[in-house]
Amino acid sequence: MITTASGKDRGVFSGAFFSYGFRPFFLSAGCYAPIAIVYWIGVLSGWWPARTAASPLWWHGHEMVFGWAAAALCGFLLTAVPNWTDSKPTAGAALAFLWLLWLLGRAGMWFASSLPSGVGPALDLLLIPGLLCFVLPPIYRRSEPRHYVFVFLLLVYWVANLLSLLPYTSAWPSRMTTGLYLGTYAMIVMLTIIGGRVVPNFTRNALRRRGVERDVETSETLSKLAILAVVLALAIDLVVRNQPVQSIGTVVNGCAALLAAVLLVLRARGWRFGDTWDDPLLWILHVGQGWLIVAFAARAVSGLTGLLPPTVAFHALGAGAMGTMILAFLTRAPLGHTGRPLRASRATAIAYLLVIAAGAARVLAPLLPGSSQLSGLVLAGSLFAIAYAIYVVVYFSILIRPAVR
Repeated sequence: MITTASGKDRGVFSGAFFSYGFRPFFLSAGCYAPIAIVYWIGVLSGWWPARTAASPLWWHGHEMVFGWAAAALCGFLLTAVPNWTDSKPTAGAALAFLWLLWLLGRAGMWFASSLPSGVGPALDLLLIPGLLCFVLPPIYRRSEPRHYVFVFLLLVYWVANLLSLLPYTSAWPSRMTTGLYLGTYAMIVMLTIIGGRVVPNFTRNALRRRGVERDVETSETLSKLAILAVVLALAIDLVVRNQPVQSIGTVVNGCAALLAAVLLVLRARGWRFGDTWDDPLLWILHVGQGWLIVAFAARAVSGLTGLLPPTVAFHALGAGAMGTMILAFLTRAPLGHTGRPLRASRATAIAYLLVIAAGAARVLAPLLPGSSQLSGLVLAGSLFAIAYAIYVVVYFSILIRPAVR
């Protein structure tokens, strides 16, 4: 029977690996990032043929947004919701079942061309409904409205995946890119909300542990305004992103993006970023939120002046903010939840620097001349893959072994 167990199930699912959601899903996210990126680099460079009948560019975007990021999202929510709601974590056979849904989704996308029509996409659509079955009940019982936003965003994320998968059935091919953008934007809104909660709290706690009594200020009103501005800018971008440069729509989008960038800067102004340089686990979170500012500032420049292509902002959100923030969560949560000191190893710090460099390379690649763009893309992908490969090497034993406390 599938239950939300406490991790003490007897049998094949009773080990440490299935005792908490971050274990299988964070390890999967860490492993899948270099696999998917190396495959994409090979296709892009002509080293091997694409395995999918759909556009290789679409496949790359889908597997990063709904494959790699989905694993990280599941691991985060399955770890955070029990803390938010004071409930038992999903563990044992229940957790193994959810992990199987993610694996089935990846198999469906890798081998879709060998399966009956529609089977691969159908398999990939199972994960989020399955996740909701386990995170919604404790949120509902706790009845805290601020947590329902994640339920809504999960539904948006699932709809985005559906839109992105419709090209496989030729039902609505023009919506595949819309699905990828909507899924990315749903993740960005979640990261904006989560960042506003954890970055100041983690910074404040870390400074206190070091005996540094400094206020880490965060205005709830300003934080809410920043989130609303981010949602507004992303919603407008979905509507006008295909309009000509400096049209009325793109100018409005640029103004909304500028407002979001300004409010994000004001929100982070009291977070004491300058006091975090000796703690990589902290500064990587600040840098991840900084990528949001860079992305919306770039979108403002693009919409208002046309001096930057819109892809610069999009990849600052994807490769920059998502790539950095996800690695930050993948490295921090396992330490705290397994009783280990909240200290990043030297290898982990190197992984942080590599993922930041990967984001920068991906953002700058479209600005390079001619054939140099391919070199920029290969460099960005290689740095990203190496960063997450380092994570797997460093954290593999932490994720599969029992807690030390």
